[in-house]
Amino acid sequence: MIQLTELKSLLLAQGSHANRHPHLSAASGLVQVGPWLYVVADDELHLGQFLLEGNSHGQLHRCFDGELPLEAEERKAEKPDIEVLMLLPDFAAQPSLLALGSGSKKNRHRSALVNLDAQGNIHSSPQLIELEKFYDFLKDEIGKLNIEGAAVVEDSIYLFQRGNKKNKLNASIRLSLADFYKVLRAPDKKFAPHIHITPYNLGNISEVPLCFTDATPLANGDIVFTASAENTSDSYLDGQCMGSAIGIINRTGDLVLLESIDRTVKLEGVEADQRGNNIELLLVTDADDPEQPAQLYTANLKHPG
Repeated sequence: MIQLTELKSLLLAQGSHANRHPHLSAASGLVQVGPWLYVVADDELHLGQFLLEGNSHGQLHRCFDGELPLEAEERKAEKPDIEVLMLLPDFAAQPSLLALGSGSKKNRHRSALVNLDAQGNIHSSPQLIELEKFYDFLKDEIGKLNIEGAAVVEDSIYLFQRGNKKNKLNASIRLSLADFYKVLRAPDKKFAPHIHITPYNLGNISEVPLCFTDATPLANGDIVFTASAENTSDSYLDGQCMGSAIGIINRTGDLVLLESIDRTVKLEGVEADQRGNNIELLLVTDADDPEQPAQLYTANLKHPG
């Protein structure tokens, strides 16, 4: 069993609205760039920026225009449901962060590309990209869509489809990075890239299936992922979290490690740094309660190789 160590709550200097608590609650993706942690939340229009060290409060950077309702059900209906945050090192002249919507509803196709400077700070206003045509293509291939994670490994990108109790497809979707960049550069064009779908059975917690919630690459080409068992049969509706796990998929697509964690939290974002056989993890949680801040944890994982 993996032991989690709590580092801090994801508190903000100022919330996204005067009547919203000054914290991120529904953290859904995590990327570390130098001293900075960038975090997306699935119920916000902003990107959070936090220092890894210390307890200073984070800042919000707007990614999408408009305002979301404050009432929970109305907010759920209108939110872009950003579930993925990933680093694209060579898409533009400088490193860029890409935030992706889940695609689970028609208003959840939006993405935002955020350029960074050499120090890892946000360099310019985000570029908005509407990925409706690409997501429609994916839906034609796999059915109901719920993209929750992504990892770039050499010349490929892996998108991670989250299943649920009813929609059993829990899978990686691999396509070439060159094709994915074509999608980002010309999102209005119909394009059907070659994709390879690999389904995974991650087991169950209390008869609820573990399903992907995030992923990040290791330097050797393996992928570390998080998975949670959420008691729901719908990609839209939340359910009780029965627990979470952390695993590794090797570069040939085999599931080589899967371990549960020592507390019942919904892990939704992961960063990993491998040193020898030890993998140091940073993890963020979704509290599923706007009153409660998301937490940042550390953990260590032994590589099975």
